Amino acid sequence: MLELMVVVAILAILAALAGPSMVPVIERWRVRQAAEEMTATIAYARSEAVKQGGNVSVARSTPGTAQCALPTSVADWRCGWTVFDGTNVLRVSPPTNGVSVTNANASGASFALTRWGELTAGGSLVFVVASTRSGSTVKSAVCLGGGGRIRTKAGASTCD
Repeated sequence: MLELMVVVAILAILAALAGPSMVPVIERWRVRQAAEEMTATIAYARSEAVKQGGNVSVARSTPGTAQCALPTSVADWRCGWTVFDGTNVLRVSPPTNGVSVTNANASGASFALTRWGELTAGGSLVFVVASTRSGSTVKSAVCLGGGGRIRTKAGASTCD
């Protein structure tokens, strides 16, 4: 019985030491997951725009539940986003807890794609995905270039 108590005590000490060191790993995983979801959404919207001859848009979702507070800016995409073709919702991406998603261009609550998979407004688009934990520097930039190229740059707020 004494040996069992010693083993349990050692496991408790190791768990207490490992817990705080896992926080940065979880943060990086959440940011990477949200950035990959945004990248996959843009790629899907581009393929649908090419397939349907344009008229495909991606818009930030507006809050409908208590888990996502009302964003104060059109640049705030933390509540998720929706792909639609004017009449039909094609794909919905839910919010990711512990992560903020911001349209760095502050160009609006949505963007549309041409039949070539490019932005209808031209130019480029940058989304910054960052951890919401106080003092955290974990972030990633998801960029849609003028020609429709999608890039992700870990640890950055721009794609320069």
